[in-house]
Amino acid sequence: IAETKEFIERFKGTYSKTLQVQSRVKMLEKLELLEVDEEDTSALRLKFPPSPRSGSYPVIVEDLSKHFGSCEVFNHANFTIQRGEKVAFVGRNGEGKSTLVKCLMGEITDYTGKLTLGHNVQIGYFAQNAASLMDEELTVFQTIDDVTPLQLKSNTKHFLGAFMFSGDDIDKKVKVLSGGERTRLSMIKLLLQPVNLLILDEPTNHLDIDARKLVAEYLSTKKGFILVSHDRDFLNGLVSKVYEFGNKKVTEHLEDINGFLRKKKLENLKEIERNKR
Repeated sequence: IAETKEFIERFKGTYSKTLQVQSRVKMLEKLELLEVDEEDTSALRLKFPPSPRSGSYPVIVEDLSKHFGSCEVFNHANFTIQRGEKVAFVGRNGEGKSTLVKCLMGEITDYTGKLTLGHNVQIGYFAQNAASLMDEELTVFQTIDDVTPLQLKSNTKHFLGAFMFSGDDIDKKVKVLSGGERTRLSMIKLLLQPVNLLILDEPTNHLDIDARKLVAEYLSTKKGFILVSHDRDFLNGLVSKVYEFGNKKVTEHLEDINGFLRKKKLENLKEIERNKR
């Protein structure tokens, strides 16, 4: 619009440009102006509970294998995650990403090999079904106020506002919320836990673009997490190491998500579902 107005002002008295000026005037008249709210970065200013320091190696996986009956999910996996590392688990569905997460959480124990959680590791876990596990009879405000530490109780409404719950929204019961709203509410509950290793399994499911950006901005301020995701845009700029699950193996890639995709000659992570590499 600014460039068009400048063109009109510059050439409105020039005979050879009359038709072009008239065309641009008509174009401006047809444009519908949209008012855009100032970007809300309040989530980044909020003080969530401090995290205790963990040992140098929060996760050590040695010769880990898991079968479901005769189905081998992954075999002889070996890797170490250092304190503060930001990593992604990627690969086709059914290749063991969520299975390994459940091993880390102690939900699966009948694996072979060794899985060690380091000293003072406290995990905050966002499962794919986290949004469905909340008490549906509680209101949005009650859901968060119940888990907010006493010293932060005065900030409950600020936490909710930062994640796009305001006005009458905070009095809604969980049972009437959309999938995206439930996911955002679950995310606030997770971030209010004083943990030092976040594990998020497909956290952007049901989230719109604004909510994904908000969660990504918050995670960019955190140290130490594992993201299971097919969302390249979400992972971009967040992770510095990639673990690829496929062909019964877990392969370490010492680069960010864009470097990983260049190496695999892929445009996006969804192509992994169509290609066996």
